[in-house]
Amino acid sequence: MLRRRALIIVAVTLLAGAAAAAFAYTTRDTYQSTAKLLFQQTIGAELNALGLLPGAPDADNLARDNAEIVGSRTVAEETARQLQQDGFDISADDVTEQVSVTAANDTDVVNILAEETSAGRAALLANTYAQVATEQADRAQQARSQRALVALRRQLRDLGSEPGDRGRASDLRDDIQRLEAVGAVGPGRPQVIQRGYEPTSESGNPIQTILLGLVFGLLLGVGLALVREQADRRLHREEDVSTAFHAPVLTTVPRSRALKRCVRFDELPHEAAEAFRMLQMNLRYGWDEPIRSVLVTSTGAREGKTTVAWNLACAAAASGLSVALVEADMRRPQLSNRYGLESGPGLSEALRQEVSVIPSLQPVRVTEQASTNGDVRFLQVLAAGQRPHDPWALMQSNVMGRVLDVLKASHDLVVLDTPPIPHVADAISLLRRVDGVLVVASVNSTRGPEAGRLRDQLQALDARVLGVVANGGTTNKGYAYAPASAPAAR
Repeated sequence: MLRRRALIIVAVTLLAGAAAAAFAYTTRDTYQSTAKLLFQQTIGAELNALGLLPGAPDADNLARDNAEIVGSRTVAEETARQLQQDGFDISADDVTEQVSVTAANDTDVVNILAEETSAGRAALLANTYAQVATEQADRAQQARSQRALVALRRQLRDLGSEPGDRGRASDLRDDIQRLEAVGAVGPGRPQVIQRGYEPTSESGNPIQTILLGLVFGLLLGVGLALVREQADRRLHREEDVSTAFHAPVLTTVPRSRALKRCVRFDELPHEAAEAFRMLQMNLRYGWDEPIRSVLVTSTGAREGKTTVAWNLACAAAASGLSVALVEADMRRPQLSNRYGLESGPGLSEALRQEVSVIPSLQPVRVTEQASTNGDVRFLQVLAAGQRPHDPWALMQSNVMGRVLDVLKASHDLVVLDTPPIPHVADAISLLRRVDGVLVVASVNSTRGPEAGRLRDQLQALDARVLGVVANGGTTNKGYAYAPASAPAAR
C-alpha cells in the first residue's frame, strides 16, 4: 500500500516541510521577551489588623479579570504613547498585535509576551507594557476605593438623629476609617516579579520547525494514503484480479514502452515476450483438449485487450502454429493503424459475402530470422474492414459462424479481438462459437465492481472463461529469468 501511495505520501510530506520552512524563515528575525505581573488577592497583614478582610473570590473569574485589565485597549494606547515619546514608530494596533497576555486559572501571575524585530525592542516593549499595566490596575483599584468612600460618606451624611441611626453611623465611620487606611497604604497594586529580558537568539528554531513539519507531513500523508486505499476500488495485485473474476491469472504482462510502440514480437523486451509465451503455453497445454479458438475481451476500453490479442497470436505463430487473428471489433478497429496493415477488405466485407475469407487474410511476418528448418513464421490477420452501420447484426448472422469454421479448419489457433462485452452486445453471440474466453484486466485501472459485473455476465451466458491476463503488472519475480549471455572467447 505504501508503494502504491508513495506519491501522495511524498507530496504531502514535502508540502508540509515547505510550509514549515516558509514559516520558520519568515519569523526567524523576531525576538520574544516576557514580563510577569503578580496581582495581590489579599490586602496584607496591616489591613487585616484593621479587620478589612476580602471575601473569597472565584479564582477563575479573578484570573480572567486580571488578564482583561492587563490586555485592555487602554494599556495598549498608553504603551504606544510612551514608546512614541522615546522615538519608536509604533501604534496601539501594533502593540495589540505584538503583545499577548495570558493568565492561568490557578495562579495570580499574568504573563506579558512581547515580540519585536530586535532583542532590545522586545525587552523595552515588554517592560513598558508591564509598567503601564501596573499603573492602570493601581488607578482602577484606587478609583474603586474612592467611589466606595464617597458612597459611605453620603450614607453617613443622610442619616438622621434616631437611636437606631446612631449605631448605623458608628458602623459607617468604622468602614470609612478602614477605606481611608486602605487608601493610605495602597489597595494591592500588582507587582512586576520579572522584567522583560533581552533574548539572545531569534524566536523558534528553523531546523526544528522544518523537521516537525516533515514529521507531521509524513503522518498526514500516511493517513491520507490509508483513506485513499480504503476508498480505491481498483485491482492492484495479481491476487485481486484472480479473486475478482473467479478465474486463474494465466500471465502478467509487464508495463513496457515497446508494447505501446507496437514493435514486432521478436523485438519485445525479454520479460514482455516471455509473458505472452507463458500465456500461449498455458492455453495450449492447460486443458484436456487443445484450445483452437479464443475470444479476447475486457471490462472496458484502454485495458490492453488488442495488445494482448495481437501478441498472443504472434507468440503462437512464433512457436510454429498456424494462427489467424480476427479483428472482430468493427466499432473501433485499431490493428491497421497500429501495425501497418491494410484496412480492407476484411471481416465486414466477408460477412456481407462480398469477398472470401482466406484471400482477405493478410500475412504478417512474426520473426525476422528463419527458424531452424529455414521457415519464416507468419501470422494471418483478418482486419475489421470497412466500418458497417450494423456491426451487431453482422455478428449475429450465420455467415459469422461459417467464417469461423473456415478459419478453424485452416489454422491451429484462431484469436478474436472483440469489443468489451459489458458495453456492446456484438461479441455475445460468439461466446458459444469459441472454445473459451480470455479476459484482460488492467492492473491499477480495472475496478472491482466492473470486474464483478463482467464475471456475473459471463456466468449468466454460460461462457467458458479460460483465465485472466493481468496487464501492466509487475513481473520482477516471474519473468526475470533471462537467458545468460554467452561467455567471451579466450
